Amino acid sequence: MKFDKIFKDDLDHCYAIMRLQHDDKDYIVVASEEKKPCYAYDLNNDFARTTVWPDVGGTMTMVQIPGTLNFLATQRFYPGFNSAACRIVKETFNGTDWDQTIVGDFPYVHRFDILPKYDGSGYWYVGCSIANSKKDTDDWTDPGKVWVGEYNDATETVDDLHALDFRLTKNHGYKRMDGYSLITGVQGIFKLVPPTADKDWQLTQLSDVETSDIFSADINQDGEEEYLTIEGFHGPYLRVSDHNFNTISRSEADTPFGHAIWGGKLGDRDYFIFGWRAGKQNLELITSDKLDAQLIDEKMGPSNVTVYNKNGQTYLLSANREANQVAVYAINL
Repeated sequence: MKFDKIFKDDLDHCYAIMRLQHDDKDYIVVASEEKKPCYAYDLNNDFARTTVWPDVGGTMTMVQIPGTLNFLATQRFYPGFNSAACRIVKETFNGTDWDQTIVGDFPYVHRFDILPKYDGSGYWYVGCSIANSKKDTDDWTDPGKVWVGEYNDATETVDDLHALDFRLTKNHGYKRMDGYSLITGVQGIFKLVPPTADKDWQLTQLSDVETSDIFSADINQDGEEEYLTIEGFHGPYLRVSDHNFNTISRSEADTPFGHAIWGGKLGDRDYFIFGWRAGKQNLELITSDKLDAQLIDEKMGPSNVTVYNKNGQTYLLSANREANQVAVYAINL
């Protein structure tokens, strides 16, 4: 498989990424984790750049509001993890660029999502805080919470916001699945199921291994999805587990500050993509459940990656944080 870098742009501490597509409009969006811009690049117009916001930043998560070019995003998640001033904003597409409204203050919220309700009446809100309070950046004595509620897009508010009876230390990972979410932290991996007609929020522990991030794909083509996990907070280890979280393989401590992670189909089979932000700062294609890998790019230090398709071509979008570079690679299968 060949990866050709076809586009790059400068963005200091680029971090959060998203494909934003609706009707005939098509963008990729990249935001900085510092007090820097968020840019939207027009995929229909040779990556023409629009500034979504110029200088707020501190963005960890962006979520598209289904059926629109509008999205929600965190801001002010700085300095570092001592982010008491974190907030969520809504960006509304006006035909040219985006207008901002503030949804509210959400201290220490690192990952969040909106999930369609079972009856189609709106959206559930899920927010994972990396801590509940902090004396300083390295203080982890007051663990984070999993916050839930209802997102009302008409009023641009989160209603009935409350924390589940659960504390999670150093949450970093979140993955939306089919009908549930995976949430990770020091205590392991948890499955969160939204309410149904007869049940409230359900939270189940799936693994007790300290986990930073998680993705799934059928990497060994056995008909069941495997899990790629970054082990330890920003951990140096990679682990591949089967669908019951039994270990298949585990790396040596050779991927410091593991961060970027993706899994899914490229061509006719599944792969994982992984990158880390210290040491070699490589971006790699993982080709087997034994963690065999092909180098995509080096000395990039990617924070987040995703794959998208456009006009029959597959692309990799990477926020190459340590190189302060937004990059798009054409994938030749």
